[in-house]
Amino acid sequence: MAQPQMVAVQQQPGFSAQPQMMVQPGQANVIVVTQVTQRPPKDWTHGLFDCFSDIGTCCVAACFPCMQYGKNKQALNKSDGCCGDCCMYCVVMCCGFGPCLASGGRATVRAKYNITGDGCSDLCAHWCCSPCALTQEKREIEAMIAAGLN
Repeated sequence: MAQPQMVAVQQQPGFSAQPQMMVQPGQANVIVVTQVTQRPPKDWTHGLFDCFSDIGTCCVAACFPCMQYGKNKQALNKSDGCCGDCCMYCVVMCCGFGPCLASGGRATVRAKYNITGDGCSDLCAHWCCSPCALTQEKREIEAMIAAGLN
């Protein structure tokens, strides 16, 4: 009976690997290769001022932006509740920094779904028309969930 052979595996920075592995003679060795593909950047599915197509969300975002912000974060992060994010937005909004916090949430949506834009456009969207921006983000999150990409 043949003895198992020892094969040395080089460890690369940032990766963890066993320093040695056993290879049994007569057994097939399987190598699993995972390929990560980056989707090309895209635009928002709905326009910023297309918020009136979802008038219910637009009204909630206009009257209770903290609640819509919390619901968006809840859907985006697949979390159980939106109370913490809602309260945080409310406190930050009272201090006058609501658009800054909300633009960070918008940047998270853009990064997760590979949407074109930058921090300046995120801040401008929330500074000029936060209800429209919150509605657009909600509709984008829903579209990605429906497409199975969340």
